[in-house]
Amino acid sequence: MPISDYPSVLEIKDPLHGYIELSSVEKSILDLRLSQRLRNIRGPAGIHLVFPGADTSVMGRLLGVMHVTKVFFDSLDGDLDEVQRARLIAMLLTLSTGPWNNVMTEYLTVRGTNKQKLASLIATKSPVKDIIKGSVTSVSEIKNMLERGVPLKSFRLDLMKCPINPVLIDNLERDAYFAGVEYAQLEYRRLFAATRIAKNKIALNRSSMHTFEAYLSAGVNMYDAVYYHRTVRAAELMLLRILDEAGSQLFLSPDDDIEQFLLYDDLSFLDVLLSVTEDDTDEMQTASRLYKDFRKRYLIKLASERAISDVAFMKKISTPDGLFQAESEIAEAADIDPKNVYVDYPDRPSVTYYPGKYPLDELVFFERGSKGYEFWPVDEVSLIARSFNRDLRPVRVYTTRGYRSKVKKAGDKLLESVDVPGSVT
Repeated sequence: MPISDYPSVLEIKDPLHGYIELSSVEKSILDLRLSQRLRNIRGPAGIHLVFPGADTSVMGRLLGVMHVTKVFFDSLDGDLDEVQRARLIAMLLTLSTGPWNNVMTEYLTVRGTNKQKLASLIATKSPVKDIIKGSVTSVSEIKNMLERGVPLKSFRLDLMKCPINPVLIDNLERDAYFAGVEYAQLEYRRLFAATRIAKNKIALNRSSMHTFEAYLSAGVNMYDAVYYHRTVRAAELMLLRILDEAGSQLFLSPDDDIEQFLLYDDLSFLDVLLSVTEDDTDEMQTASRLYKDFRKRYLIKLASERAISDVAFMKKISTPDGLFQAESEIAEAADIDPKNVYVDYPDRPSVTYYPGKYPLDELVFFERGSKGYEFWPVDEVSLIARSFNRDLRPVRVYTTRGYRSKVKKAGDKLLESVDVPGSVT
């Protein structure tokens, strides 16, 4: 299906992709209040405190993700209906963004409500439901695609897990562009052109290995320089702590009232948190103080950092109870309140991208040989892809100002006890 055949009723100019076309169904969804609120949600939540130009809304991201998804499915020879369904799923997944973007994603995910579940609630319990009824799909099919992936010929492609990922590609290009860094120079159209569906996997022409490795490298560079930047993460950890303290008092859970949840944006939280008085609960007063510090860029400080390869320890702190236990242990050793200690690790839901977020085992290289097509796992061919299998991860300990020396000593002791010198294999 040539891209020019798309049933467009509206074009919107994007600084990265030029004019982006919308169908009548997409326009109807975009006009809803639940979509327009994206203009008042930043993403990622802490990036603008380090890169002022990256003070952008999720609205642009919504359009960009839909456009790149369309290019991707078109490159895979998707027909018009398949492309439209894929764009609709990409749209719903982006509409599931809550206030503070990636921070809210983690807060809800650890409580059992991930982006797929939110997107399903939007499709079934919001005004989007009536619009979908007049589209190329149905509400039940939308739920099925969110769970199993978008049908493409005899294959199902999951936009949340696909290793050649249109959502990631738009995020990398958009965040690099507005942050003013040059780590995401991607030739995504060339990458897509080399991509096929073969043997129920995503397959890449082996001759495109350098283009693929440039894509992987862009992700790693943006992770190192932007998404896991120590100050970006300090800001986002403060927002996470606000939600942990007073999330249930700030907003209604989407599981309880999805339509009410879809009215919230960054401005809603700003209004509530800056209006807290002495009559409010202790949790709300703590949240308000943290938010005022965040607004003034009076952020928590990095006290300790160490690359950890202990799988059991990383698995432990990836759970809320394990993370709280590690923070409490450091706080007890430093003789301070656990509320003043923050432990961070890279592969958590609020980190926009980290190496290995999209599994590469369902991706292969292919090449036509004398006996037909040959296939190889990507980590057998690409050294960069192979490096994603490493277990070494940088764990950080942050604290509020005034406790840095105490927490450094306690944090260093804990992290050094996990991976002793020379223990990494």
